[in-house]
Amino acid sequence: MEQRPTVRRRVLGANLRRLREDRELYLEDAAKQLSCHAAKISRIESGRSGIRQLDLKVLLDFYGVTESDEREGWLALARESRRQRWWRVLEDRLPQDFLDLVGLEDEVCECRGFQPAIVPGLFQTERYATAVIQGGSPGPLDEAQEARLRVRLERQRALTRTEPPPLKVWMILGEAALRQQVGGPQVLREQLAHLVEVAQLPHVTLQVLPFTGGACQGGPYPFLIYSFPPPAGLEVVLLENFASHAYLETREDTVRLGSAFDHLRATALSALESEALIVEIADGLTS
Repeated sequence: MEQRPTVRRRVLGANLRRLREDRELYLEDAAKQLSCHAAKISRIESGRSGIRQLDLKVLLDFYGVTESDEREGWLALARESRRQRWWRVLEDRLPQDFLDLVGLEDEVCECRGFQPAIVPGLFQTERYATAVIQGGSPGPLDEAQEARLRVRLERQRALTRTEPPPLKVWMILGEAALRQQVGGPQVLREQLAHLVEVAQLPHVTLQVLPFTGGACQGGPYPFLIYSFPPPAGLEVVLLENFASHAYLETREDTVRLGSAFDHLRATALSALESEALIVEIADGLTS
């Protein structure tokens, strides 16, 4: 039965396609190994269908992936998790693409990204997150907004979890994200103090791209690059906007955004310089 593509299946499928194309093989070649129609391989590679462990082992053999640790990385990505996800009770109140994001952060080991205009959700305080979700509207949050807030705060457990190891994050913030007074000066001051605390975690690196940094590769657009645990080394790019999330899984996209990230981190202030700027901006805020 064809299923709605999940990020996990799409990443696996896109990289299986990469393995096949790197070896200059056709859909029909892979289909012959599984004694199936080429359309089935196409559905697997697009993420519309899952793949059985046995079939994946056959394809990995065919594609020449023989190293045991690397094979286990592929098999782990394909394996359906049996543990209950904490956000499932909120499924009916949240968009599916947002749930995909939460599920992704629960499984990956590393996140690199750029956020030019707002503090990213993984680092937001409750009051700052509330102001973001309200979008400037007065009054209390409605039921859907409350659900989004709860999930946003719960997502931050990825930074302190013990099993699997905590999410490794390297984030570059635009200076505008530190100066936009979301929720007012007091909320922003609290948020900036929290950023300094988060940056002390050994698995978090925080840099600031100052206004003086000039134009940057890729333009002033936010993105996140998520990496699945080695040895498979699979990656997916998230492009997030006001209305939705878009996921890019091809090697061309991950390489292009990876290059943009490297350019940004080379242009941004060092971690120590970034911390000094954050403290300076916080100290300059008035109630």
